[in-house]
Amino acid sequence: MSKLSSQAYMYWWQDRVMLIAISIAVVLHLMLVSVHFSMPEPQMHSSKDIALAVQISKEPVKDADFLAQQDQLGDGVLKQQHRVTSPTPIAMPDNSEGEHAKDTLERLAQQQQLNFQEKVLMTVLSWQKQAEQDERQKQLNEVASEYQSRAAMIASLEAQYHQNQQNFSRMQKVKTVHGIQAKKDASAAYLEKFRLKVENYGNQHYPAEAKRQRLFGEVRLMVVLNSKGGIRALHVLQPSGHLLLDEAAKNSVRRAAPFGVFDAGMKEISELRVVRTWRFDPIDAEIMVD
Repeated sequence: MSKLSSQAYMYWWQDRVMLIAISIAVVLHLMLVSVHFSMPEPQMHSSKDIALAVQISKEPVKDADFLAQQDQLGDGVLKQQHRVTSPTPIAMPDNSEGEHAKDTLERLAQQQQLNFQEKVLMTVLSWQKQAEQDERQKQLNEVASEYQSRAAMIASLEAQYHQNQQNFSRMQKVKTVHGIQAKKDASAAYLEKFRLKVENYGNQHYPAEAKRQRLFGEVRLMVVLNSKGGIRALHVLQPSGHLLLDEAAKNSVRRAAPFGVFDAGMKEISELRVVRTWRFDPIDAEIMVD
């Protein structure tokens, strides 16, 4: 009795069975704690499950959509038979909008750069054009200045030439007669003889072609005569517009020459310059010298 009562009052750590059970429980607990759980990785592609509700019917099917070994009736109308039972997969984010915006920004940047380059090019071309215009204007100014200088030099030479000519005329006693002079002059009789002789030879040899074409006009000539009445020079001062008439006027002077020695009152004259106008009349085939 005393032995049983003493075993009943033993502590639990003194019981071997209890210790073994606790040890096993601790080991199992440690094993469970050491196990790691993780969430399943999401699948990139979701599968679509299509569930078809098929009902076997004993009645024959008249209008069928598919061929099968036995007649079958679908559950619902045609659009319901092919209804997707699985949820719609989540759409992946679309990066095309971002790429489109990026392309747009790149195009804008390129356009701005092109606009800037075009402005720079236009500015450079404008500068070049302005420089060319300035250089051209400078050259024109130089040419104009040189032309004015030469014109002034020519005018000075002409004035000097006329002065020398006048001095030479005084020294050589050259006389120039323009038209019919009304005042008394020692050369008047000689000039009248000159006129009549020229008109006579001119009318005798009036150009037939000028008469046939009915050409008319006036030719102004300067005839330079020496003291013996010979022709020293012959100049056309004002042409008629017809070469045939101009040549006929000069030929009339050549045919009529010489005009004789100067008269006694013309001893001091060494050269006589006669300026006259030859008028051609095709109707009467006549030449008049004024």
